[in-house]
Amino acid sequence: MTNDKLASLWKERDRLATLRSYWILDTIREPAFDGLAELAARTCQAPIALISLIDERRQWFKAEVGLGIRETPLDCSICLTATLQPGAMVIPDLGEDSRFAHNPLVTGEPHLRFYAGAALRTPDGVPLGALCVLDYAPRDLTEDQTITLALLAQQVMAQLELRRAIAERDERLEEGRKVEQRQTLLVRELHHRVKNTLANVQALVGATGRSTGSFNEFYHSFTRPHHLSCRNT
Repeated sequence: MTNDKLASLWKERDRLATLRSYWILDTIREPAFDGLAELAARTCQAPIALISLIDERRQWFKAEVGLGIRETPLDCSICLTATLQPGAMVIPDLGEDSRFAHNPLVTGEPHLRFYAGAALRTPDGVPLGALCVLDYAPRDLTEDQTITLALLAQQVMAQLELRRAIAERDERLEEGRKVEQRQTLLVRELHHRVKNTLANVQALVGATGRSTGSFNEFYHSFTRPHHLSCRNT
């Protein structure tokens, strides 16, 4: 299954734009997400847990327990199918499910056999990925484990929303600082130009005053160039 399957329900371009608006892809590991993945693994008694985000050609793991890698090609993704489900998707035996029996992660290393995942959806219902647990042997989840997995997926989304809100706030603050810096530079430039203009005027007044003997003579001498320049324009 590829991202083209998603296009029938969502405009894939818009879904990817929404995913990227969280500025989460290829970020370093963070305790808040690692803790939720660890809690999912412990609650479901599974050796592997992933917070998987579905990118254009890959699934990337914001957090992983027990797998040891941060991404796989999209054609290996089981989470892609989970994002299409309204609730948690539980597959007791991947080897017996025609959708995944030939998946490279099932037929080869690490020989996965069990999967359970809950979709990560934005408040608008756009699917970004899934919180999932996996095992090397066929098995199932209890009802309580299934419900808890779905609740933990909601907590992952809450962390994503919080992370994006903080990033947007920081961006606004940075833009505000840039505007303030530009205004400060402008004021400094205006102040510098005014000082230069005043210095030129003072020099001109001083030179004119020294060359005249009376106020009237000084006035006419100082203003005469202005009148001449006006007549010449």
